Amino acid sequence: MTNKSFSVEVSSGFTAFHSHDKSLNEPAHNHNFKYTITLKGPLNDEGYLVDFREIEELLKQISKGLESKNLNTIIPVPTTENLAYYIFCKVKKVFPQACKIQLKEKENYQAVYEEN
Repeated sequence: MTNKSFSVEVSSGFTAFHSHDKSLNEPAHNHNFKYTITLKGPLNDEGYLVDFREIEELLKQISKGLESKNLNTIIPVPTTENLAYYIFCKVKKVFPQACKIQLKEKENYQAVYEEN
């Protein structure tokens, strides 16, 4: 079964704030961000792609580092798109199987970054 490709998804979230002073002209405001990371690839010899507990622990660490933070001090242009890419890169360093992130700033507003 190791030649088959599977995908798994793990979700997490955090609350943080940001502002936009250029074209969006928004003062500092909070968002309850929710995100899902998708990993894709073949199964290992034991029949799984990644250990859910390991990816969950990494997402907890990433979320803890962003919790209650001013995103303007972390990302030069803290849009949802740039934040998605920031989180994705942190995951990709540890889990090269990462291929997609979906980041919601509100229930009906979502940015998606996906690698082929």
